Amino acid sequence: MRFAASLVAATAVCLATINNAHAYGILGHTLTGQVAQRFLTKETERQVKEILSPYYDGLLSKAAPWPDTIKGQAKYRWASILHYVNTPGDDPPETCHMEYNFSGKDVINGLFNMTATLKHYKVTGPTTPEDKSIREDALRFFVHFMGDLHQPLHTSGKLRGGNDAPTKWRRAKSNLHRIWDSQMIMKDIQDRYDNNPKSYLDDMLEMTSNIWQPEASNWTFCDPAIFKVDNPWYDTTKDIKTLCPVEWATSMNALACSFAWKDYDPLKDYSADYFENATGQKNGYLVQKLITMSGIRMAAILNEIYDPPCPMQKRVQFVKQG
Repeated sequence: MRFAASLVAATAVCLATINNAHAYGILGHTLTGQVAQRFLTKETERQVKEILSPYYDGLLSKAAPWPDTIKGQAKYRWASILHYVNTPGDDPPETCHMEYNFSGKDVINGLFNMTATLKHYKVTGPTTPEDKSIREDALRFFVHFMGDLHQPLHTSGKLRGGNDAPTKWRRAKSNLHRIWDSQMIMKDIQDRYDNNPKSYLDDMLEMTSNIWQPEASNWTFCDPAIFKVDNPWYDTTKDIKTLCPVEWATSMNALACSFAWKDYDPLKDYSADYFENATGQKNGYLVQKLITMSGIRMAAILNEIYDPPCPMQKRVQFVKQG
């Protein structure tokens, strides 16, 4: 399958009113989709439901894990390297390095590609069953890649993004990547939310309007022009003012250095102090914040594509949809 590369530009901006083994866990992807769903406009929500197969019930949370389920299929082999980004010279925690080269195939190019494809079919409309299939795949990949990019170890190539960095998790063997993909999220839900993922989600949405303010109000603001040099997608995506994957990857790469890889020790139990620092109040509930950030940015981009007539806003209003 190939995605559109030559596209018609969109118009007004509308913000929301409200490595093969590198796979962000199913729960993490589901949560990013649930956050995004709360910040879609009604019109965007309608069009998303129209794009997705009936199986998904119009829910981004159900579509988000799909790209990890098809990695073994020959039809989608081309997408296996689009879940992460590695840059030469990056060696955390000693050296953070994100000088991005657009000639590569990675999650950044993947996000540009899928966004451009969605924009193309919004402008022209699919005319064949194949077009509709390509459009649906683009949406499912887009939602998934947004989650991947906000997991710091998807922006660090060291030891395959931590997959080959052994750790201890309680009495079991684990690795640094798996801890960030799923184990910290699951333990946080179990320990602080009595095994209730909905309470975990509701708390994240609540924190956008208190603990994470005013930072959260600026999560969807960026300047796509900063990285336009050598960007083959710039002309087709420049009007989407909330699409800045290079900027996000740079931030996540810095976080991989300053936090994820800091004081790495294969003999340390990462379910203790490390877990508390990553999920607790000391660092602003970091794991939850990254999930929420991904979902809000996801919704903002989809609203720009599917509901551009809504008025320009200076800030995202964190109003949960019913």
